[in-house]
Amino acid sequence: MTKKPNPSGPRRNLPAHERRQELLDAAIDIYAQKGMAITVQELADRVHVTQPLVHRYFPTKVDLLTAISDVVQNGHWDPRWREILVDPGMPFPERLEAFYAYYLPNIHKPRWFRAFMFLSLSEPAFAQAYLNKFKVQLFSEIVEGARRQFGFPSTADHAATEREYELVWSMHSSLIYAGIRFSIYEMPPLADMEIVMKDQVRAYLSVARDVIEHELAA
Repeated sequence: MTKKPNPSGPRRNLPAHERRQELLDAAIDIYAQKGMAITVQELADRVHVTQPLVHRYFPTKVDLLTAISDVVQNGHWDPRWREILVDPGMPFPERLEAFYAYYLPNIHKPRWFRAFMFLSLSEPAFAQAYLNKFKVQLFSEIVEGARRQFGFPSTADHAATEREYELVWSMHSSLIYAGIRFSIYEMPPLADMEIVMKDQVRAYLSVARDVIEHELAA
């Protein structure tokens, strides 16, 4: 009689980098549901491997959490985001819409939102680092684009002000909160996120000129 495979038994042999990635993907799924309550044994059970094998790749729970944090912080980051924002071949309003059309599908995922929230609650510096990266690498280009759009001096000549950044945060936060509503609060997703995104871009552009003018005159 042929022996049937045990579905809860050891998984097939995998190259080390594939096994680590398999474990890490499963760990992020668990973390997105349970946060710091994740255990190494639960991860081993999820992937159908032994706990010692998990420890081979992540010797301690701290190592596992560090790896999860790195993926959530950097794994989705795409240099194309900035390239879109500085593309001289597109008018600035179109660049903003193209950026968010490309960016939001990478972020509006319950797995990413929930893991990000758990990590931020356990270590505020995690969120602070992510948001600062966003401000320096992306929001700075939006502020500069708005300056050029309305004929104001470059931020290289007159530094961007916090009020200019706050205006960008307002636009961005509205779009992020739309994802939080269905990812965290489990409300129905928006029927047409593209229209909402374009509304927010237009709202930003409708007041950006006055804000910049006021800030530079101060």
